[in-house]
Amino acid sequence: MTETIETVWQKIIERVNSEKSSFSSVFINSIKPESLENNVLTLVSINEFARDSIVKRYEKDIDLVLKEFSPELTYKVIVKANKKNTKPVQPTLPTLSEPDIKVATKSVSQKYDSMLNSKYTFDSFVVGKSNQFAYAICQGVTKNPGSLHNPVFIYGGVGLGKTHLIQAIGHEILKNDPKAKIAYLSSETFTNEFINSVIREKKADDFKKKYRKIDLLLIDDVQFFAKKESTQEEFFHTFNELYQQKKQIVLTSDKSPDKIPDVDERLTSRFASGVVVDIQPPDLETRTAILMNCAKKSMVEVPEDVIMYLAQGVTSNIRALEGAFNSVLAFAGIMNKPINKDLVDQVLKDMLRETAGGKISINWIIKRVSEFYDITEAEMIGKRRSANLVLPRQVAMRLCQVFTDSSLNQIGEKFGGRDHTTVMHACDKVNKMIKNDSNFSEEFERIKRFVDPNK
Repeated sequence: MTETIETVWQKIIERVNSEKSSFSSVFINSIKPESLENNVLTLVSINEFARDSIVKRYEKDIDLVLKEFSPELTYKVIVKANKKNTKPVQPTLPTLSEPDIKVATKSVSQKYDSMLNSKYTFDSFVVGKSNQFAYAICQGVTKNPGSLHNPVFIYGGVGLGKTHLIQAIGHEILKNDPKAKIAYLSSETFTNEFINSVIREKKADDFKKKYRKIDLLLIDDVQFFAKKESTQEEFFHTFNELYQQKKQIVLTSDKSPDKIPDVDERLTSRFASGVVVDIQPPDLETRTAILMNCAKKSMVEVPEDVIMYLAQGVTSNIRALEGAFNSVLAFAGIMNKPINKDLVDQVLKDMLRETAGGKISINWIIKRVSEFYDITEAEMIGKRRSANLVLPRQVAMRLCQVFTDSSLNQIGEKFGGRDHTTVMHACDKVNKMIKNDSNFSEEFERIKRFVDPNK
């Protein structure tokens, strides 16, 4: 390896700084390079919490930089306390357990790990209005796998707990039957294994036996089967074989079965043949409970008003919420600062939404309704009038009327300079649909909850 430690480290710093986040400065202040020997970059952290929180946040960035130099290059992080700072860091931070410490060393060439994550259990899942039905269904599966609900199809946006739930099923079934044969993997892993088995003809039979002789099949993100015709064919036969044997199948996706594009109809019909359940973004009450649970596990005392402030400010998904919480704790611990609202603003200034103070803006409504309908904000306010854009636009206009004090002219201006009559027509149409179509009325209420986290 010809690269110097200074060259590699400078590239890492450039990538971290490219995020333009206040948290990147914490990384630079708390992690330093020590040596580059035998294809191992050794980094030094000032304490365990910095190693666990900061490095984990940037591990993908570090990996990408190291790959540029050599596919064999790995890194590890060791802890060396700052001798100049003998004063204990406040708040008191938890001691890492042995499994946590192992996370700090990561190989660039590390392959996908199909083992269940020990943290994803039913006990650690926070139940709220947005996920209680999915939670109940998944618990029901463990009581009578292969019979009561089969298959189970869970869909919802990124970071809402789909992976947590299906892995919890795996843990519970293993607890009930330690000999149960369980496979948990992503659709991408299934596809890659299938392709490798085709390339190595003698392995094709081994691949089929591997997935057709199991008791529980858990597959994440089946939407990525789209356009992979051969993989879809193989999965169709695997699905049928397991179903006929009354083996349990649980799938997740970011869309409902009928809305996944470029997947064979006979396969989507299999997806929808059992129980289909969605998970919505967590409401304020659930987000608060999640943060309280995070605080309890971290053994750090977090003021109640800070928890509420975070719960009101970070609304997109559970993953973002937990990430925000960890960022605040890491910053407070490393910089030796008290945890308060000012600190939250400092660390999360680019993440906190406009509605953190309780006021919902037109821009926020446009953003959230666009996310709900899976269109871009540019399409939302643009001139195109295709069917998949008109309804979301009209719904967003009506919600602007509901949640803001803006005039019809002000609303129209935000939607690409439309006049007040267009906004009035949109609001009237949505009101009539709410009155005459019960399904749309339910959908509108879901969108309202999605827009207003305090609901």
